[in-house]
Amino acid sequence: MHPVLARFLAADAARETLHKQQSGGALSAEEQAFTDAASANPKHKAVLLGVGGRTLSTDAQASLVLLAAHAAVRALDQDATLAEPTKKAREALAEEGASPEETDAFLASILLEEAFGYEQDVDAFDSEYVKEALGEVPALAALTKEAVDALFLTFVKAAANDAERKVREGMARALFDIAWSEGPAPINPEHMEAVLDAEVVDRPEEEQEAKVQATAQLLQALSKEGLIGPIRLSRLRALLGEDDA
Repeated sequence: MHPVLARFLAADAARETLHKQQSGGALSAEEQAFTDAASANPKHKAVLLGVGGRTLSTDAQASLVLLAAHAAVRALDQDATLAEPTKKAREALAEEGASPEETDAFLASILLEEAFGYEQDVDAFDSEYVKEALGEVPALAALTKEAVDALFLTFVKAAANDAERKVREGMARALFDIAWSEGPAPINPEHMEAVLDAEVVDRPEEEQEAKVQATAQLLQALSKEGLIGPIRLSRLRALLGEDDA
C-alpha cells in the first residue's frame, strides 16, 4: 500500500490534516497532497469533516478512501521512480479525452488495486507493480471498440477446433463485457472473480477446465498486445490456478 494512502486511511489523521489546513498550519508534502485532493473533491471533504469519532458511516468511509487514494496519486508526481510513468499515463488518458478528474480516478484505482486487490502485505508498497500498471495505461487508453473487436476475432479464430472456438468466444466475450463495459481498464482480480462466477463455477469439471484454460490463453494474448504486464499476468493466472506465466 502506498504510504500516503496508508496514512490517510486513518480518519483521525485525515481530519487533523484538514483542520490543520483550515487553521493555517504549515503542511508537509504528504499533508499538502491530501488537502489538495480534498479541495478537488469538496463533497467528500464535507462528508469527512461532518462526522466525528472513529466509527464512520459507509458514506464517510467511502469518502475517506477516495481522498486518501487521490492524495496518493498526487504524491506519485514526486516519486523518483513513478513520476515519469505517471506523466505518460496522464498524457495518454488526456489524449483520449479523459478529464483531469477522470484521470485521477483511473490512477487512484491502480493504487487501490495494489493495496487491496491481492493477498499481499498491505504494509509494503509494490512500486514495481504500480510502475507496470502505469505502463499499461497508454495501450489501454488507445484501445477502441474496433480494436477490441479485432482482438476478440483474432483470439477466437486461433482456436484449434469448433469446440475450442466456442469456449474461447464465450470467455472472451464475458471478460470484455465485465472488465471493459465502461471503457478499457486494467483487468483486475474483481473482474476475474466475476468471470469465474458467471462462467465457470458449478459447471462440469471438464467444462471448467476448458474455460479456465481459454481464459489463461486470453490473458496471454492480451499480454502480447501490451495490455497486461508480466507481473499482472502472473498474478491473474495464479487466480485461475495456473502456473506463473
